[in-house]
Amino acid sequence: MLNSNEVRLLLSELTLEGSLIQKVTEHDWHSWTFSMYSMADRAWLWYFEIGTQDQHFCRTDVMRRKSLKAQRFTQYLRANIVGSRILAVEQPAGERAFTLTLSHAGEERKLHFRFFSGPGANCIVTDKDDMILELQLRRPGRLEEKGQFLPTLEDRDWNEERFPVRAWQGESFNSWLDHYYREGRRQADRNDTLSQLEAQRDRELSLIRSQIRDERTRLDKSAGYEVFKETGDLLSSNAWAIDSGKSSVRLTSFSGEEVVVELDPKLSVSGNINAYYQKYKRQERIHESAAEELKRLEEKLEQRTQHYARLLEQGDEAELSALHKELRPDKAPQKPTVPGAGLRFTSSGFEILVGRNAKENDTILRRLARSNDTWLHVRDFAGGYVVIRAIKGKSIPLDVLLDAANLAIHYSKAKSQGKADLYYTQVKFLRRIKDGKTGLVTPTQEKNLFVTMDESRLKRLLLVKEEQT
Repeated sequence: MLNSNEVRLLLSELTLEGSLIQKVTEHDWHSWTFSMYSMADRAWLWYFEIGTQDQHFCRTDVMRRKSLKAQRFTQYLRANIVGSRILAVEQPAGERAFTLTLSHAGEERKLHFRFFSGPGANCIVTDKDDMILELQLRRPGRLEEKGQFLPTLEDRDWNEERFPVRAWQGESFNSWLDHYYREGRRQADRNDTLSQLEAQRDRELSLIRSQIRDERTRLDKSAGYEVFKETGDLLSSNAWAIDSGKSSVRLTSFSGEEVVVELDPKLSVSGNINAYYQKYKRQERIHESAAEELKRLEEKLEQRTQHYARLLEQGDEAELSALHKELRPDKAPQKPTVPGAGLRFTSSGFEILVGRNAKENDTILRRLARSNDTWLHVRDFAGGYVVIRAIKGKSIPLDVLLDAANLAIHYSKAKSQGKADLYYTQVKFLRRIKDGKTGLVTPTQEKNLFVTMDESRLKRLLLVKEEQT
């Protein structure tokens, strides 16, 4: 924070009388840059920061980032102060404040800068008689509001040695102060960014480790899938001796051991044989998918661990812009967020959209889904539509289809059953029902899928969703 001697030194280094205020750029609620012009210095920039812990002003060579939307006070400055010429500069003795007397279009105004601590800090525009026209911060308790007269600051008894100018180096106190605050802010920003990056690393690696545990569980559960094929082969070779309608049969295995094979009494002998072969194929696909996904996740964990280690080890050498970019990675252009479009999940790089009611279902189909996307819905139960967004040149893996199916059951009335029949087809094969309810469609060329809910799979999907939000 500036003291009165520093304010006096800063002003003494600037050629202000006769200078023009050509432009006002707002950076945030508390800071602006005035684009100035004088015959002596030509174009130059004057930075102000008021009402913060580091409030100050100085000449600068750097234009800070512009705010997205200008506040009321900035709009007033642009309409009434831009184009003004500075007639005089006054600093009451011993005060951390100064006043610019301005002339614009034959009208005289005053611009008061007060770098006081606490609620005393303000920037105030008055007419020549000190009636307040507009101000940065309205403070009725201090009688600082439009229409009030601003009390004049009187000279104070002050001792120059009591508040000395801090030690500085360089061609001017203005340039030193500008560098001092910008460098301090840059270092604080760096430290904050590194802390955020470490937290992001911990969240991301923890999530990948959780996914690895889930895939190992899937791999273990699906191990030994060959037994279903062996059982199918055993039933096939003994089909002649098996009666239909039984719930089990005692047979001699190929290794000579006596085994009991469970059967579905509702199925024929050939139906039971096919059921075991289907279980074998399904478990084989799940096992292969889990092994492939586990390998991918382990490689990803190693790659991301090394990536964060390299980035964080650079410390002060890392470019701040690179760290910011890591926190806000560039993404491929996406459709803008559509209100009421349900939930979004990701699975192995595929985006999954989930509607939770008729309105969200309709919004997804009308505004987000494309013809080659895959649509899923549970049979015989009310529930949300699930859409897997297509990726050009890639077919949908079984694992992604199972993720989508689990979400379809989870967001339907079949959730309590823990399993359901579903059908799926491409969006282009859906037909809207004429005069039907909102979002109601009839699928064509659909395929059937029976799925038992997998709690570990759902937990992983919902955990990823929580991380994304």
